[in-house]
Amino acid sequence: MDPQLFIKLSIILYWSSLLIYTSYWVVGFLGRGTRFYVLLSGVILHSISIAFRGISIEYFPLTNKFESFTAFALACFTVLLFYSRVESYVYRISLFCVGYCFFVVASVFFSMKQSYAPPLMLTIWYILHVPISFFCYALWTSSSAAAMANYFSAGAVDKRRYEQIIDFGFQYGFIAFSISMIFGGLWGYVAWGSYFLWDAKLLWSVIIWFFYATCIHLDYWPEVRKFKTSLAMVGFAILLTTYVGTSFFARSSHSF
Repeated sequence: MDPQLFIKLSIILYWSSLLIYTSYWVVGFLGRGTRFYVLLSGVILHSISIAFRGISIEYFPLTNKFESFTAFALACFTVLLFYSRVESYVYRISLFCVGYCFFVVASVFFSMKQSYAPPLMLTIWYILHVPISFFCYALWTSSSAAAMANYFSAGAVDKRRYEQIIDFGFQYGFIAFSISMIFGGLWGYVAWGSYFLWDAKLLWSVIIWFFYATCIHLDYWPEVRKFKTSLAMVGFAILLTTYVGTSFFARSSHSF
């Protein structure tokens, strides 16, 4: 089939998923079942939209900033689906707002035209490295959203629940990021002939790795355990610097 047909279908599904995501601002106040299925339908259409872009270029569809931002948004919405039973409006909207903002920014500031992967991306290590990175970012964003909800919560039961979400994001985000860094090193060797470069993106990746490695050990350090919630929010700022800042405000081999 004509690749242009798939890209047109992808754009139609993209705008359709945006309409569904926008409606979540209203249905988020409704019952658990209603908001879950509304968000699920948006995630499905969004996923198919990304898949169609991949079919149109016959490669994994993460080749430009538009695709990067929408993929991260999809990761955030997917994590939110996983925590659909959490009744905290602050948590849900905080996590949703991050995904929605990235989705809208991609729509407004970046071109939706298809682009083909440059030679340095044509390796399985790139395909494994990037999606895992997005999901670990989404898990850490979930931790920061739970930290935000924790600040507005007065109940001990709720606070324990938010701390569990924070810990889950810390731990599994760290595991995912560690795996992603291994694949990224292999990609770097194939693309640039080195497992590590003195590059802004890689340096901040090391910083964020050590930051969350520290965070997952807070329970063994009673004197600083009380700062876990605050550090979860600080982590989001480091995440934005690592993911966005190094691509727009510094020269990096990861800018494309």
